[in-house]
Amino acid sequence: MRIRAALLICLFTTPLFAVAPQFWRVRTVEDFLGGELEGFAVTSNGELTAGPSLKKLASFTDPFVLAQVSAPNGDRFFGTGNDGKVYRLRGTDLKAIYTAPEPEIYAVAYRDGALYVGTSPNGKIYRVDGESGKATVFFDPKQAYIWALTFLDNGDLAIGTGVDGKLFRVNTKGEGKVWFDSPETHIRSLASRRDGTLLAGGSAKGRIYEVRADGSAHALYDSALNEISAIYVDANNVGWAAAVSNTLPSSVPAKAAAKTAATTTTSSAGDAKKEDAAPSVEVSFSFDDSANTSQAGSGEIYKINQDGFVEIARKFDREMVYAIAGGPNGTILLSTGPQGRIYSMKEGEVSLLAAVPEKQIVSISNEGGQTVVTTTNSGAVYRLESTPNAKAEFRSVAKDVERFSRFGHFHIDGRQVSEGRVAIAFRSGNTRTPDATWSPWSAPVAAADGSIDAPAGRYLQWRVTLPKPSADTIIDDVTVAFVNRNVAPVIDSVSVQDPAVVYITGSYPASPQVVEATNPDEYGIFSSLDTPRDKNEQGKKVFRKGYRTISWRGHDDNGDSIRYALSFRRKGSEKWLRLRDNLDESSLNFDTSQLPDGIYQLRLVATDGGDNPDGALSDTKEGLEFQIDNTAPVISFSNQGEDVVVRVSDKLSTVGKVEYSADAQKWLRLTPADGIADSGDETYRIRHSAVEGKFVIVRATDAFYNVATESVTLP
Repeated sequence: MRIRAALLICLFTTPLFAVAPQFWRVRTVEDFLGGELEGFAVTSNGELTAGPSLKKLASFTDPFVLAQVSAPNGDRFFGTGNDGKVYRLRGTDLKAIYTAPEPEIYAVAYRDGALYVGTSPNGKIYRVDGESGKATVFFDPKQAYIWALTFLDNGDLAIGTGVDGKLFRVNTKGEGKVWFDSPETHIRSLASRRDGTLLAGGSAKGRIYEVRADGSAHALYDSALNEISAIYVDANNVGWAAAVSNTLPSSVPAKAAAKTAATTTTSSAGDAKKEDAAPSVEVSFSFDDSANTSQAGSGEIYKINQDGFVEIARKFDREMVYAIAGGPNGTILLSTGPQGRIYSMKEGEVSLLAAVPEKQIVSISNEGGQTVVTTTNSGAVYRLESTPNAKAEFRSVAKDVERFSRFGHFHIDGRQVSEGRVAIAFRSGNTRTPDATWSPWSAPVAAADGSIDAPAGRYLQWRVTLPKPSADTIIDDVTVAFVNRNVAPVIDSVSVQDPAVVYITGSYPASPQVVEATNPDEYGIFSSLDTPRDKNEQGKKVFRKGYRTISWRGHDDNGDSIRYALSFRRKGSEKWLRLRDNLDESSLNFDTSQLPDGIYQLRLVATDGGDNPDGALSDTKEGLEFQIDNTAPVISFSNQGEDVVVRVSDKLSTVGKVEYSADAQKWLRLTPADGIADSGDETYRIRHSAVEGKFVIVRATDAFYNVATESVTLP
């Protein structure tokens, strides 16, 4: 359990910057793995510490060191490309002992004093004397690519090939046959189990197969990714497989690809089922020098249980696992690209052990208790040492703090991180990727706490080093504080609802509803119909004569709380009068009966002053007009022939519904003489015969729900 030190954070009061600081914390395994590491390791508990040192055992003029194997006497053999050479490393002496006619060597194996070399394209298996380098053709599968070699318990050699996806089995005399003709384009990886079965990984469909001694096979798993790049069986007879989906361009070296295009169309008649795919070769090795991780493929690790059940043990984002080997204490070792990392994995949890500058580690071995890896993009062989790395550097991701920001203090939490053991530097900029427009790295600060010496900007990156390397130094957490530059809130919209429309949140009886004013304004003359509510809750729509509702929407990109103030004035007046202020809601209803009829204008002001008392910013919208009409229509009558002519007029609004009732019976709707009620002066007709001798009442309602009633008196 981690114990975190208290952070002393500087609060900025510069008017242009918000008061409340924000914090960027890097503290999990994924956080640290997202950065760039050289000489650092990341434990499965999310701790950053000095990693084991890497010793370069050899450098090659060949660009690709593609495969390796060890002999019982400690000699190591390496297959390379693009000149098809085999090297022997004896102690520190590296020597080229054999050059194949073919340019690429993707697979090597060793047994009974002899080295077996699989070449591509137009691949053959050569038996090479590890001392003299003398070679003879051991087996010719007549396939373009030899991808994998593994010996079975009885001494037979299993060979995975492409582009016909055939698995061969060859006895000690070099006599072989097709063991399994798969539906894949390539058999990319192989591993034998103690029960005599073989695990095979395909490329194209991306399946894991179990192949029995009699040649029968069935698929154990159908990966969502397109290639099974590596398979390993541990001491407990549990299988481990790596799957990749390579989004980079075709990854076979250019020299090999050119030969493939010219030669792989000469398949036998029995292989015609896959002939159309022959010119296309897509496998997981990437030889792109740029090592652009944003374009890298993805990867998954599968656990193959002894009963055949396959489960996903780990997923990798923008990283591909090229090789698997056994590690100490039941762990397995993984080598990856395009970041050139060596991982240790146990029970689905990974630890990063080391990274190499070549960025692509295509083979890994732990034979003899020594972890040895080979690289591409610059051929090299490295060995993991037990001593901590004397030069360690970790660079965080470039953090997008989302707004132009000022940076405050940093704090490093961990063990043995003070007294100059850990140093941190910063740089900032305004582009997603650090470039020449960013500030230079600040001078390293060898302390666990301090100020961030970087100009204000949108992006920040930090770098830690170990001036005093020690295996006891562990970084648990790096926290940096920043504060966004304050920006004004924005009023997105303002509207005035139709007359008499209000929104309330209280519980009221079923319609018809009687609503009373419950929220008086303590500072002015206006009352409201409901208690304060959540600022985003509109409430229930009801109607109340004489009331108007104003609604608005606003936002603040800093996340500051917004307070609103409403003012009004009669149109033509210069002076704004307070309607209501200090609102955090998004609407207000008020009783217009306190104001004379007429046209009025609104002004809405939004401010972030609650969170920025020393540097508040605001936005204002004004000029929205609305009308107040609290005067009922005027009703008059006249006779015209056999009709009673009813005239309804209203000075400020249109005439709405007009009805009449005879002898207190139900209301009957009247239709205007011109057929539509769309003005402030409308005429209606009632037949004398319908009302003669009766007590007749006419009721008129305008658009503001003002009601007038008059009785009809006939001459």
